[in-house]
Amino acid sequence: MAEYLLPDTLAEAGEMMAAHGRSLAIMAGGTSAMRCGTCRGRRGRGIACIECAGPRLVSVPNSAYVMGIQRLGLDRLEADNGVLNIGAGVTMRNLAASDMPAALCQAARRVGGPALRNMATVGGNIFARQPYGTVAAMLLAMDAVPVFTGPDGSREVALAEFYTSGAIAAGLLTHIECPHPQGRLVFVKCARQRFAGPTVITVAVRIELETGGKVAAARIALGGAGETPLRAEAAEQLLIGEKLEAPAIEAAAAAAKAACAPADDPVASAWYRRRMVGVYVARALEQAGEGEAP
Repeated sequence: MAEYLLPDTLAEAGEMMAAHGRSLAIMAGGTSAMRCGTCRGRRGRGIACIECAGPRLVSVPNSAYVMGIQRLGLDRLEADNGVLNIGAGVTMRNLAASDMPAALCQAARRVGGPALRNMATVGGNIFARQPYGTVAAMLLAMDAVPVFTGPDGSREVALAEFYTSGAIAAGLLTHIECPHPQGRLVFVKCARQRFAGPTVITVAVRIELETGGKVAAARIALGGAGETPLRAEAAEQLLIGEKLEAPAIEAAAAAAKAACAPADDPVASAWYRRRMVGVYVARALEQAGEGEAP
């Protein structure tokens, strides 16, 4: 049985991580087993993946030590000087009830049922195996930056880089920062049931419109469409300089569908997920285009 550790300060947590290294698992809400941060679960589904070199996150099973973060004060939600600061230990329940952007709160409300939302945390959602990174997709569309704290201080890694390069900063994920989003934010989710059902795919969109209604900036993030949440960058580029009307929306939806690489699982086939990416990207862009142009 693993030994449970409960540090009172970030310094104490850092000492535990340094002392126990790869035999230590970090647990927040404990609603899911964390995958290996190096191979992303391709070897042994991330259960104590000893084949992988380099820093990683291990799952609670087979770990000699488990470190809880409940006493570290990582459950704060703040907005200051145009920057949103979301603690890694913030639960989905508290995020859903907060005054953070409405689409982000909506994403939190769509994570599982009430019992799971009471325990699941924002930090854990960033590491959740696909297709369950529901809030992570929304944060990706918001250009979020995870902040890791270690013996050498803090290090920031853009969430997009974190997912595309597999970079894991040495240290503990303490909070997530992102600029207060400009433009229109939309979150949509395809699930087997309307409420609390297993996720098929999620789509998060951020659109900035210039005078005249043309797209000045676009972010389209997909959950459940690959090994990690991903940006549909080709689809984003097709929208720049265009109005959110049927031709541009259809072209962007087709590009997002073509770029994704979902997996089969008991909830949905890769074919169905890919098809739903096209449907739900179009739906999200239509919602973003509703209302009066600036």
